[in-house]
Amino acid sequence: MKNSFLVIKKFKFYDLKKRGLYLLNKGKFKTSPWIDDIIKNKKFSLKKFQTPVKLIKVKVKDLGFKKPTELKNIYKKAIKKGYNLVPPEIAIYSRLIYKKQKTGEWIRFATPFYSMVDSDKVPHLPKLGKALGYYFLETYWSYPKAIFHPKNQFIFKLK
Repeated sequence: MKNSFLVIKKFKFYDLKKRGLYLLNKGKFKTSPWIDDIIKNKKFSLKKFQTPVKLIKVKVKDLGFKKPTELKNIYKKAIKKGYNLVPPEIAIYSRLIYKKQKTGEWIRFATPFYSMVDSDKVPHLPKLGKALGYYFLETYWSYPKAIFHPKNQFIFKLK
C-alpha cells in the first residue's frame, strides 16, 4: 500500500460553517458557490473524528482501470484494495493544510455518495486545485455513473 501524502495530526477548530468557511475564503484560499452552499446548509463538525487522519492520492489507472469508468466501480475497487472513502468534513478541512500542491493540479476526494448535496439537490464531491496563485476548493458531480479517466486522481483515507 502507498504511503500517505497528507496527515492531519490535530484539528485547529471544529466548526466548518463558522470558522472553516471564513478561512476557506481568506487570503490565498477560494471556494466555489457549491462548496459555500453545502457547508452553510449542513452541520459539519470535526469533533467526531480521531486523529491522526492519513490521506492518500490514487490514480484511477493504479486501481487497474485502463479505460474510462464509472465512479461506483472506482469506489468498489478502492475499498477492495483497503482504502476508505473520505468523510466530507475531512475533505473540506484538508484544503487548509494541503499547501504543497502543484499549479494546475486538480484532485478529487472520494467522498461517500450523497454526503455533499447542494440546495438544488445535486450531489457533489470536493476537489482541490491550485491555479492563478490560489488554493481552490471546488466540486464535481458525484453520481455513481459519473465517468472518470485512468489519469484522474482521487484522495482516499487510509485505515
